[in-house]
Amino acid sequence: MKKLRYKLPNYLLFLFLLGILVACNTEIQKKSSTNFLLNALIAQSCVSLNDCFDRYARTTDEGANFQVYSSTGVRVYSRSQTLDYSTYKPIASGSKWVTAVTVMRAIDCVAGTSTASCGILTSCNTNGAITLSTTTSNALSWTGTKGDITLRQLLSFTSGLNAGGTSGAGQASCISTLPSGAGDTEKDACANSIRDSSSGTPGQLFQYNSNHMAIAMRMLEKKCSATWSQIFTAAIVTPLGWDSSQAIWKGNFQSSTVTTDGSMSGAYGLTISSEHYIRMLSALLRNGTASNASGDVTGFLSTNSVSEILNDQYNGATIGYSQFAAFGYRWQYGLGNWRFCSTPSVPATCDTDLLSHSLGINGFYPFIDRNKGYYAILAVNNLGVKNSVALLPATANSLFFVETVRSYINALLGK
Repeated sequence: MKKLRYKLPNYLLFLFLLGILVACNTEIQKKSSTNFLLNALIAQSCVSLNDCFDRYARTTDEGANFQVYSSTGVRVYSRSQTLDYSTYKPIASGSKWVTAVTVMRAIDCVAGTSTASCGILTSCNTNGAITLSTTTSNALSWTGTKGDITLRQLLSFTSGLNAGGTSGAGQASCISTLPSGAGDTEKDACANSIRDSSSGTPGQLFQYNSNHMAIAMRMLEKKCSATWSQIFTAAIVTPLGWDSSQAIWKGNFQSSTVTTDGSMSGAYGLTISSEHYIRMLSALLRNGTASNASGDVTGFLSTNSVSEILNDQYNGATIGYSQFAAFGYRWQYGLGNWRFCSTPSVPATCDTDLLSHSLGINGFYPFIDRNKGYYAILAVNNLGVKNSVALLPATANSLFFVETVRSYINALLGK
């Protein structure tokens, strides 16, 4: 049987070297863990998809699971270690895709282009029907240049709402500290503080931070005259059969003792299982057809909404802050998801590569490959709490694994 050796792409080589630098400053007792990761991921070969997955899972805090579905909705691969498919865990930035889909579901339901259950979403027309062109002026009564920010710009991080200084990274502290059950006054105060502390121009720069989606969520609440929880339930939970008691949003998802409101944490705050997330992900490869325990959910998204979510949304904006830019990879962005470019100097390759993902800081990695015709989730909650394997960040470790096993996946699909 042919052996597959791990090969580091440029951006992973950067992270690998960075990890070595970090590891040099750690305690001596971590040396054995570092050597284990080197042996498991670098020096050794994996001889099958199962072998590759098992090697990866042994480096995680809480185990992992991996599942792959064909473009027809048939599961072609399934494997787990410790972490079951049905177990709900935080998904960090994997939440961004869910937020974008929630917004597009509301837009479809108001426009009458969704045939799936809509519930209260048909009423998201306060002061006019909600669209991607809806502005903060229309929904939040903002004025001046910041009143021109559109919902499209918020979901694609080009709204000009920067954070953490000139780089644009980070987020307003109020997003993660809203008290449980926060009301309009507290949410509006948070939204206004984001507005007043930002100096960017709408449409000028792409800046990857949490502030954009916080405002998008607040706009949706205003347009639908409902709470984010009610909107999310109608858009996702009910039609896809998610567990409403576990599929929840938190402002501080890493705390088990402090309960915070998650109605502005659309960039990172969702807890969900891979079994349920995949039901939504299927719609992005199957022309809007999602799934639930009973079968297909046709018309969950319109074909136009699928295109909007996956297509380039820079619209002339340049990169102000992107964690991938530091590695030489100019990954473009859609609505709530990254679009891979195989040739960094030619961003137009995104339009032929057709690879999209919403990778979380904890390693949770949902992605679709439109060229090869499959969608998949690597589910993990690897925040470095329970073990000391810290040579690679969780994000790099997940990317490393997926890039390694792509040829095995292609073989499963006969590609």
